[in-house]
Amino acid sequence: MRRKALISFDQWKSKKDRYPLLVRGARQVGKTWLVREHAKSYKNFVEINLEAQTELIPAFKDLFGKPAQLITAISQLTQNKITLDSKTLLFIDEIQACPEALLSLRYFKEKLPTLPVIAAGSLLEFAFSSLSFPVGRIDFLHLFPMNFEEFMLARGREDMVGAIKKIKNKPLATSVHEMLLKDVGLYTLLGGMPEVVRTHIEGGDLNDCQAVQQRLVVNYREDFHKYAPMVRIDDMRQVFASIPRLLGQKFKYSHVDPHSKSRELAQALNLLVKAGLAYKACHSSANGLPLEAQIKPEKFKVFFVDVGLCLRLLGLSLSQLSQERPDFLSNRGAIAEQLVAQELLSCTQQNESPAIYYWHREQPSAQAEVDLLIEQNGFVVPIEVKSQKGTGMKSLHQFLLEKKQFVKTALRISSHPYGITQNILSLPKYAVCHVKSSWSSY
Repeated sequence: MRRKALISFDQWKSKKDRYPLLVRGARQVGKTWLVREHAKSYKNFVEINLEAQTELIPAFKDLFGKPAQLITAISQLTQNKITLDSKTLLFIDEIQACPEALLSLRYFKEKLPTLPVIAAGSLLEFAFSSLSFPVGRIDFLHLFPMNFEEFMLARGREDMVGAIKKIKNKPLATSVHEMLLKDVGLYTLLGGMPEVVRTHIEGGDLNDCQAVQQRLVVNYREDFHKYAPMVRIDDMRQVFASIPRLLGQKFKYSHVDPHSKSRELAQALNLLVKAGLAYKACHSSANGLPLEAQIKPEKFKVFFVDVGLCLRLLGLSLSQLSQERPDFLSNRGAIAEQLVAQELLSCTQQNESPAIYYWHREQPSAQAEVDLLIEQNGFVVPIEVKSQKGTGMKSLHQFLLEKKQFVKTALRISSHPYGITQNILSLPKYAVCHVKSSWSSY
């Protein structure tokens, strides 16, 4: 596996004024693997897991605010020597199991600044809600499933990744373009969960990959008991199962279950968002920046953590879909929108929080909707996601007319090749993440 986040880790390591790094993200997206891979660049690596090694938790409680003594205790309890310099990496996994451990991160910066410390955990947002967390005393990095570029790198297709990076100069050859569209279709079937991708690379067929997807879905469901007593597990299950079938539309709790209370379903959804299993795209009026300042919290769409797991929750057969039409799903409106949203979220930079938006005007005689909005380089970027045959952009043109002072370039994401007409840039789906990371080129 080759994860782009390793670049962020290397940049963090080289900082002179380095803070402890907290890796956030849903379970099974590869946080632990990523830290272990980065640890290969250190002379010494010490990993502790506060869910598995509960005997370490009293040390964090008893020696709170005393990091030097804490390090001595960890060394003794684990029989691992920890040198207080940049040659040893200390990794605290499942750190949410001990609130004192989370709060202790600030003291590593203040009293042991030479020791590199990385922490990771799932359900961290739950811990933050009950703690006065030391904002400004740590760096953080959000990790997501593998995006399309990482998927291609894992398959050894550096040549195709290189070709995509050159797309801003001219469209790719038709044969290369068509090949990448097929690759996007395969990625849409598999998704970016590392274990699924690894199964595919190691020779597993789509049935094997689907079995891994099913196991991941079951594991997520089994985690729901950890949210109790905050919410009813039945509400969690209902909302969790409903997200894939409600993709691309304004999320209404009555569409989840008309007989359940909206307040309880809202609580369940908010917990799924905190767990990193779902993401809200709130409506923004987009009259300038920041987009967040102009949202209507009650009006939003919901995207899932991974497009491949969406298909599993929908009960679709990967092998059957692949045989019938490999590019079918990536060209369906709602699934294509999930794919693009997932790509954009995966490009979230270090110390930024994931955020996407959309725009919808509900005037009876003049309805219009732009699928997604992001902020980039001081401008609003409206994004229209189209199916393979989709060509109409009435809503996008309407948005540009109304918000032209806030927009430099609009995006149309589809299966069509690269092209630009006036201030609308047409991009194929395989180029989404790269464009967001190098938007200044346009």
